[in-house]
This record gives sequence, C-alpha cells and structure tokens, in this order.
Amino acid sequence: MRRSRRVVLTTTAATFAALACGLGAASAAGGGAGDVAAGSASNQFPFPFGPGAARLNVAAHSDASGANPGGEVHAQGTIGGPTGDFQVQGPVTCLRVEGNKAAIKYRFNTATGSAAPFQGGGVEVFVEDNGEPRAGQPVDANASRPPQPAGAFDTNASQCDDPNTATYDTVTSGNYTVHDRTAGP
Repeated sequence: MRRSRRVVLTTTAATFAALACGLGAASAAGGGAGDVAAGSASNQFPFPFGPGAARLNVAAHSDASGANPGGEVHAQGTIGGPTGDFQVQGPVTCLRVEGNKAAIKYRFNTATGSAAPFQGGGVEVFVEDNGEPRAGQPVDANASRPPQPAGAFDTNASQCDDPNTATYDTVTSGNYTVHDRTAGP
C-alpha cells in the first residue's frame, strides 16, 4: 500500500511538472495559455470480470483552438479478475475542452498487464471539473471509451469527441482542473 501510494504521488508530481514545462514552452513561444486539463482521481466501475477500479492522472494542454496538443496521461488499475491489473501511459494526441469538460486521447507508449495487447494503440478519456472537493468529498467525474489497438487508434488519434457526449461517473477521490480558453484573435 505504501509503495503504490508513493508511485501514484511520484507519477502525479512528474505529470504536473511535465504540464508546467509544456505550458511554459507555449508561453515562451508566444502561444499564451490555452486549454488545460490536469489532475488525478480514482474511480470504480462495473466490468464483466469483476469490479474495476482505476486511477487516472492527466496533464494535457493545447492552444485555445485545440491545436498543438501536448502532455502525458497515466492510468493504472484493474478490470477485475486475477489477471485484470493494467497500467498505461503515453503522450496526449488530442485535447478538446468544452466549458468544464475535456476529451483527451493518448497513445499507449507503455501498456502492461491486461492492457498489453493495446501497446502502441490508445484511448479517449474524459474529465469533468466541478470545482474543489466539498467537505472532503470529490465532486469531479471521468469517463473512458474502450482502448483501441494501434491501427484503429491511428485513424483518428488527433480528433477528440465532444466531451458533452460522455457518460460520466463521479470519482471516489481526487480532483481535476479544466480550463477552457476560447479561441480568439
């Protein structure tokens, strides 16, 4: 338990550092602050092999129009059953922010456990920022589409779905921040 908490904290810190460096580079290049989705949260979900659970760490950014996406996403958890553990990590290929919701696609540079067959592929995840936790209870939510193998993911890796179309589940712990900067002149 202590080791996995340390891994999550280290991963979260590295993710936020990567986001800060990416935003700094965008500002230095004259791009200014654009859209951002960042944070870390856990949730539980039903799955045919047993109850699933995952921790999703997001550090995604783009310019205000959604172009030039960057950042990193890391997820680990289980889809249930004795061989259900998984871990995936990789670069953001798409970010679409609409108000307090974001759709994020990322490629699996690392995919282990039950996600290993999807190495090189990716997934689209969604985060919803409903403010800071209240009375210690999380208020944010997330969702995910099924992972895709490389060929299928490559066909639309740079096109995110409308985040308002996802079916969100409230997280059990954690917090996300979503910043929508409307594109303008």
